[in-house]
Amino acid sequence: MSVPGQAAAVDYGGQVKRVVLGILGAVLGLAGLGLFAVGAILLTVFGTDGRATVPIGTLDAQDGRAVVVTDFQISSSTPVPFDESWFDLQLQVTGDDAHFVGVAPKADSLRYLQGVPYQLVTGFDSSQDVINATSIPGDARPSAPADQTFWTDQQTGTDVRVQWPVSDTDTTLVVMDEDGSTGVTAAVSVLLTVSWAGAAGIGLAITGLLIVVIAIVILVLAFRAGNDNAQPPAAWPAPMQG
Repeated sequence: MSVPGQAAAVDYGGQVKRVVLGILGAVLGLAGLGLFAVGAILLTVFGTDGRATVPIGTLDAQDGRAVVVTDFQISSSTPVPFDESWFDLQLQVTGDDAHFVGVAPKADSLRYLQGVPYQLVTGFDSSQDVINATSIPGDARPSAPADQTFWTDQQTGTDVRVQWPVSDTDTTLVVMDEDGSTGVTAAVSVLLTVSWAGAAGIGLAITGLLIVVIAIVILVLAFRAGNDNAQPPAAWPAPMQG
């Protein structure tokens, strides 16, 4: 003979177990999806090698012997400080002709180009691939740029990369034809390398998937807990035979 009070107690315990497992599974599922999404974003932006490329635009100085970019800084609206210890920044310059690309203190580079016609870049709009520049007149021909000693980094070729300081310093990028002739055309991109981004993206994506799988298992257990503890309705006693 069953006791109604005992059946209700067993029913209640099963429902509590089902609710607790359901909440736990839902929380873990959301957390896992969040981790997976962060990992996917890191891999989309930086790839497995931790490098992101942001095209800036095309430098063009048809009547000048150089293109000069000053006051190019990396800024952010977030309070996270920029620290060169956890990421690396380079500028990539490509073109059909071999270019000399140099990075130097602003005063040194402008002194070197004194009297030389060049384009001074005053702003970037990477969303529209537009670079605003001002023509600086002159009639002098600069001495060979590769022979100068003030460059902090310099490269020559059709596809070169130079190191750009992240800290707020008065630094200038100078792009010239290798022989210093007029008519400089080259495309500039920013290469941001975060060494840990690729590994972090993979790790977060895998961890997120594992947590989602665990969440699914817990939700299945919650469903079964409710069904296992469901009690069949009590049967009416059979009528007595007279």
